[in-house]
Amino acid sequence: MTEETRLNNENERREEQTTETSSCEMADALARGARLVGLAALGAIVAVSESSSRFFRALVEKGEQSEPQARERLEALSRKVGRAAGRLEREARQLRERACGLARRSERYLDEKVASALRRAGLPTREEIQSLMARVDALHARLEALAERLQPESKPGA
Repeated sequence: MTEETRLNNENERREEQTTETSSCEMADALARGARLVGLAALGAIVAVSESSSRFFRALVEKGEQSEPQARERLEALSRKVGRAAGRLEREARQLRERACGLARRSERYLDEKVASALRRAGLPTREEIQSLMARVDALHARLEALAERLQPESKPGA
């Protein structure tokens, strides 16, 4: 082997070692980088979790502080609604009473007008007809009673 060949072989071995060393260093650097990325992701998850917990606790505290005021507002609103419902009920009752009174007055007015028209036409009113029917019924009852008294008398003589 010549000196030149030997030097070439030695240079190739050094290059292979350097390449292997570079590859190993690169693999180590990649592994360290991947580990750092994983740790950063884990840190982000922990930070978000902690801030979420603090935020949730802050919301709960605000809710606890606001609860008495909210309850008071709700009760005040409930009282207002109750008063409004009472007013509506009273007004509905008054309206119903007025409507019933108006219906009664309208009915009396109509009855008076019909009776007046019947009198002008010479026809009897409802009351006059009812009175007449009552008198006819009473007369009918008296006639039946008289007929019963007369029947026993007519049998022996027949």
